[in-house]
Amino acid sequence: MAINLRNFLLKTIPYILSIAGGLVLFKLTENNIQNEDVSGLVTNIAASLLAIPLIFILYDYSNYLVSRRLNKTMADHITDQLNVILLNLIIIIRQTLGIRTKLTFISLNKMGNISASKMMSLLKITPAQIKDLRIYYNELDTLVYNSTSSDALTNTQVQMLTGLMRDLSLLINEYKFRHNRRATAKYMSSIVTKIIEWLDSDAFAAMHFQQLLGAAEIDANSQKKIHK
Repeated sequence: MAINLRNFLLKTIPYILSIAGGLVLFKLTENNIQNEDVSGLVTNIAASLLAIPLIFILYDYSNYLVSRRLNKTMADHITDQLNVILLNLIIIIRQTLGIRTKLTFISLNKMGNISASKMMSLLKITPAQIKDLRIYYNELDTLVYNSTSSDALTNTQVQMLTGLMRDLSLLINEYKFRHNRRATAKYMSSIVTKIIEWLDSDAFAAMHFQQLLGAAEIDANSQKKIHK
């Protein structure tokens, strides 16, 4: 989670003023106050002014560290969920194109080389596949919405995902209302490109592709059982 410098500086002003006040009182006591009782009282006040801000600063810092770790864990969890959903979309798209070769990180990247015109000639999409695409669109929409309230994703990531969701929505609507194969293939090609870009930008996804793919296949089987 990024630190807002302006908010941080504003938050530290009371602490700085308190410490400065403590130092001033301490100096006044040291040089100008002869009465021991008054001097002791002012010294105690000065000590409090110095100590209390330090306690709060340590508390805020430790709270920041805990929040940062929690945010990192949440971001990793959401990213893993997103990767599984995107791989499920790839699995469905491969089915619509009749691609039966083993899905690997390399073969996925090669899908980016399939032109929209080639996809149009291969495309055989079914109502059941459109239904699955709509399910994953809704899951994607929910995850992205929840992530914006927790800052789990960067603005760039949210922008990438919303662009992908727009193409997915257009593909579903194209199939439902106009049945234009060329437009459907164009949106499908754009979806594949965006998913590849997303996974290429995620080092964990590249290193643990087969693990994520296994999770995606389990999720796909679960969806089939739920919607039978």
